[in-house]
Amino acid sequence: MSKKTAMSVAFVAAAACAGLYLSRGPWLAYRDQKQKADSATKEMLKAEQDKAELLRERARIESSRGQEEAARAIGYVKKGEVPLNQER
Repeated sequence: MSKKTAMSVAFVAAAACAGLYLSRGPWLAYRDQKQKADSATKEMLKAEQDKAELLRERARIESSRGQEEAARAIGYVKKGEVPLNQER
């Protein structure tokens, strides 16, 4: 291997190392942004699940059956009914 070839190989190796070192910053920024995006995505999915659950609960409560259940839970009875926990 001639001296000129050795110098060329050393220069290319040094340039490659410098390029890798200088690209470290953008890769670290990418990693941080990816973690933030993943975290935001998880929060968004959790919020969507919570909203769906609240909508289901609201629909159940606003239905006639849900209203009847709520009324009976606080002691209301229909005409002619006698509560089970009450003696005649």
